[in-house]
Amino acid sequence: MKELETFIEKVEDFENLNSSKQIDFFAYFLLIERKNDGFTSKEIGECFDLLQLPAYSNIPSYLSSKSKGKDKKYLLKNKKYYLQRTFKNELDGQVGVPKLPSNVHSDFFPIEIFNETRGYLKIIANQALLSYNKGIYDGCSVLTRKLIEILIIECFERHGIENQIKTQSGNFLYLSDLITEFLKEPAWNIGRNAKNSLPKIKNLGDKSAHNRRYIARENDLQGIRENVRTVIEELVHLVDYPNWKK
Repeated sequence: MKELETFIEKVEDFENLNSSKQIDFFAYFLLIERKNDGFTSKEIGECFDLLQLPAYSNIPSYLSSKSKGKDKKYLLKNKKYYLQRTFKNELDGQVGVPKLPSNVHSDFFPIEIFNETRGYLKIIANQALLSYNKGIYDGCSVLTRKLIEILIIECFERHGIENQIKTQSGNFLYLSDLITEFLKEPAWNIGRNAKNSLPKIKNLGDKSAHNRRYIARENDLQGIRENVRTVIEELVHLVDYPNWKK
């Protein structure tokens, strides 16, 4: 029972899937997770019973119909069913990879700041906010640090001076040096609050990423919440994404 409960947590919104789609994931569970040699319609029915979910009206009929034709999902051998290879690959991509909402709302910082930036930035911002909402504070801290690092780099790229923040081998500087170069760059003016906030954000992100005995807590993130919003808004403004043809 626990094994099955753990598995369905890997499938996005499992309880709200229609029962035929649940059959497909039960088949995957039996064959891939439990490593059974084939499965029967009875075993699928037992999965519904264990989770106390309303079962598909005619499981044998469904499995039989999906083991025929060009778009078949299952193979039938010796009265047991197996996943057709391409369908198994399709299910692989739906297990353990939860889809993030397009806008994760949180009181850590407003996701709307990233509305006119880049898709990859919004994905990272969503991950940071979802981590905060779920109490994964080290994850939120590290992802926020990553956001700041990317935004600083893109400020330099936006102004065509990215070589100033690269080593002789062409790699970007570490964040501590990026911040130093960013704060002294005359191509833009940085507000006092943002200047004071950058080291605080970096320090917390560094501890979460590199200090093995440090565990970030909600109060730590609350303590830099205003700093994060101030810095992100200023950096996004400096890059001016809507007018940057990258």
